[in-house]
Amino acid sequence: MRWWKLAAASAAVTIGAAGCGDAGTDDRSVVRMLDNRYVPADVELAVGGALEFVNDGRVDHNVIDVDGAFDSREGAVGDHKPGESWSHTFTDAGVYSIYCSLHATRNNATGEWSGMVGTITVTEAPPGQ
Repeated sequence: MRWWKLAAASAAVTIGAAGCGDAGTDDRSVVRMLDNRYVPADVELAVGGALEFVNDGRVDHNVIDVDGAFDSREGAVGDHKPGESWSHTFTDAGVYSIYCSLHATRNNATGEWSGMVGTITVTEAPPGQ
């Protein structure tokens, strides 16, 4: 009979945690690079907004746009070790598909990436408006 209390408490914590940490209040968001995934994998922000990619994993990671708009390894930085971060400010609206060259694979037949991939949608107006 106590299981429902535990379930209700767990749901309340989950809902409360989802409402906390509004990373978009200063138009700056954080994407965590975990082992083999970006969290969140899909992000929306307005033009002029910045994303900070933080390596919270145990191994090196990077962030590369499929179409070549940016590559976090440029500038002699290389891959990002655990604890390191990299940020990028988006000046153009569009949809950016990203991948980690160390933890994603490309299907040669379709050109699609799988594994550690994500999508960044940059809008002219603030997200949700």
